[in-house]
Amino acid sequence: LGLDSLGTEGNAGNQVQSAEALAFYIRDEISFGDWTLSPGIRFEDIGQDRVRYKNGAARDFRDGRQNTAQVWLPGIGVSYQATPAFSVIGGVHKGFTAPSNSPGVEEEVAINYELGARFQDGSLSAELIAFVSNYDNLLGQCTASSGSDCVIGDAFNGDAATVSGLEALLTADLSQNAAYRLPLTLSYTRIDGEFDTSIADTDFFGTVEAGDPLPYLPENQLRIALGLETGQWTGYLSANYVDDVCVRASCGAFERTDDSLTIDFSTSYQFSPMVNVFARVENLTDTHDIMGRQPYGARPNKERTLSAGLRFNF
Repeated sequence: LGLDSLGTEGNAGNQVQSAEALAFYIRDEISFGDWTLSPGIRFEDIGQDRVRYKNGAARDFRDGRQNTAQVWLPGIGVSYQATPAFSVIGGVHKGFTAPSNSPGVEEEVAINYELGARFQDGSLSAELIAFVSNYDNLLGQCTASSGSDCVIGDAFNGDAATVSGLEALLTADLSQNAAYRLPLTLSYTRIDGEFDTSIADTDFFGTVEAGDPLPYLPENQLRIALGLETGQWTGYLSANYVDDVCVRASCGAFERTDDSLTIDFSTSYQFSPMVNVFARVENLTDTHDIMGRQPYGARPNKERTLSAGLRFNF
């Protein structure tokens, strides 16, 4: 990519955005026997506005806009300690994301359900959690990295959507020797997300029909990391897999990314209590995959990158 023109200096927005927010919450924890309940409720009152000025003129008013949101957010969590090592957890919570200052954009609201189990015995730890999020309105936020041809800061109504999935986590120390550790981490996430209606904003989400997939939501993600830790030296090797995703709800030709497997390596050596030297290689195999296609065509992943340095602790 090359820059065609610098444009007019100081002409990238010429606007003032502000927000005022009020929030309070009440939470309690109730224990009886092996059961623990954690009910709570939160209130949010947010007002946002934007004032734009004419280009090249100081404080010469151009236009303005504002948006407000008020919402109550109840929730409750529950846990049951079946044994000293095994517990069951669950919860129902109302989630919220504030809209932008774009008039007519509603706040993102979802009811989130989760149910799972945890196991902890020495260095072995395992967790399995299933979740469902029912969105009354899915909010699309335009950012510098959101991958859409839109104005940064704008937001878009996505209407109803459902996201469900499963998360698994396993950590352990494979070493039987007190002189060193072999930490292992294995994490997996399975997600299914789709629109429930056919009336989302096409400027951000594309042409949407009920049942279409949510953009940029990988169905499978897997990470495996293995390390070696001694008294002064540590080294870690990790592999991260991410499924291909649709970049638009329509998921047509040239609207899908590649699946990606990235291997990283990092190491460090503690010279003294004050000095640590470290090095890291990202994308060790220098694989090249398409990770995005918006707003202006295919975008690759990060190429092989080496970084090294010193840390000083005083």
